[in-house]
Amino acid sequence: MVSVIIPVYNAKQFVCEALASAVAQMYVQEVLLIDDCSTDGSMEAVQTWLDAHSAQTEDISVRLLKNPENVGVAETRNRGVNEAEGRYVAFLDADDRFADGKLEKQVELLEQTGACLCNTARVLMRPDGTLTQTVMHTPEKITLADLEKTNVINCSSVVARREAMLQFPMEHSEVHEDYLTWLRMLRTYPFAVGINEPLLEYRLSENGKSRNKWKSARMTYRTYRLAGYSVWKSCRMFGSYMVNGLKKYVKC
Repeated sequence: MVSVIIPVYNAKQFVCEALASAVAQMYVQEVLLIDDCSTDGSMEAVQTWLDAHSAQTEDISVRLLKNPENVGVAETRNRGVNEAEGRYVAFLDADDRFADGKLEKQVELLEQTGACLCNTARVLMRPDGTLTQTVMHTPEKITLADLEKTNVINCSSVVARREAMLQFPMEHSEVHEDYLTWLRMLRTYPFAVGINEPLLEYRLSENGKSRNKWKSARMTYRTYRLAGYSVWKSCRMFGSYMVNGLKKYVKC
C-alpha cells in the first residue's frame, strides 16, 4: 500500500536508522532510497545494512536509486513519487525515524476520511539519537486557511495519496519546497488530516534549512510569493508566521 521515499545526501551516519524504522512498519510495499550524489559512502552503508538484515526486508522491496547529478531534495522526492508503485507515498528524511505503528495509523485514517494527506506530531531528537521531551503538535484537520497562518505539516511525517503528489510535485529546493506543495494542494483538496501523536522522531541538525531562523524566514516569505500570493497577502501571512514562530519558541 505504501511506498516510503528516502532522499539521501551525505547521510551515512543516520540513513540506516531511517531505513530500519521504515521496514518495521505495517503496510509498507517498498522503500526507495534515492542518492543525490552523496560523497560519504551513504549507499554503501545502506547495502551493508541490507546484507546484514535480509530477514527484515524479505517481504519488502528495497530499491537503491542514484541521481545522475545533484538535483536537490525536491526533484529527488519527485523522482521517488514517479517511480513509486504504492497507492500512498510516505516521505522520510534520511536523518529522521518513524515511531512504531506510524504508517498503520495514517493509512487507516486516510482510508476513513478520503483526505489527500496525513501528517503527525513529532518529537524532537538530539543529534545523537536520544529523544527530548519536546513534542511539536499538529491539528487533526488542516485547511488552506490553517496553512496560511503557519506550516503545521512536517514533510517527514507525511503520508499522501500518490495521485495528489503527482498532481502537485515539489519545486524550488531553495525555499520550503514541501510547504509550497501543501499550499498548492489544499487549494484543490478540501482538507488534510493529522494525528496528534509524536509518531515521527525528528532529528535536530545545525545544518538544516530551518536552523538559521532569519534565513528560514526569508525562505518562508519567498514560498508565499512562489505560491502566487500578492505582496500584501504575503506580508499578512508572514506576520502570522512570525507570531506562531515566537509561540513555538516559547514552548520549546
